[in-house]
Amino acid sequence: MAPDKRDWTVPAPLRALMWWPGTAFVLVMIAPDAAAASIAASGAVLVALGAVLPLVTRRLRRSRPARPMPDDRPTVEMPTIEIERAA
Repeated sequence: MAPDKRDWTVPAPLRALMWWPGTAFVLVMIAPDAAAASIAASGAVLVALGAVLPLVTRRLRRSRPARPMPDDRPTVEMPTIEIERAA
């Protein structure tokens, strides 16, 4: 039997780079003279954000203490049924 393959997901820094074309377009429209430097800087910033934000969110989720569940959930009491043994 063939081993199960794990689904592959795009790493977070690459997902952040998906914003790069739009960001580069806006930067060129705002400051065309500084386009080369600003496009390169925006790519570096997006990769850094893509690498750092998942780590930060994972740490924030892990650091929260679990809330105790209140024990006032509704309960159902079932009547006891006695079954006679067959002779």
